Amino acid sequence: MRLISKARTGTGRFVQVIGYILWIGCGVLMFIWTLYVLFTTFGAWTIFVGIMFMPVTYMASIFIIWFSTGAFPLIILAPYLASFVGLGLVAIGGAISEET
Repeated sequence: MRLISKARTGTGRFVQVIGYILWIGCGVLMFIWTLYVLFTTFGAWTIFVGIMFMPVTYMASIFIIWFSTGAFPLIILAPYLASFVGLGLVAIGGAISEET
């Protein structure tokens, strides 16, 4: 039983690490891309505002880019959705590695 418990903990942690990499990597990509679009559209002061309201900027990034450019950014949809998949993997990994 001890070996199964260790394997479960290791597998859960591995899934969590993959999820964290996806979440942080794609989240930072989306955030920087959104700051760039805000900068080119509205000016330098929006970088300060975007950093100040970082969670809101991240959550609304797809809409900020969409409304600023006037076209739906299909290329941005992949990392945006991948960041949420990463969050799901973190939760799944936590459920796998829990001690019962």
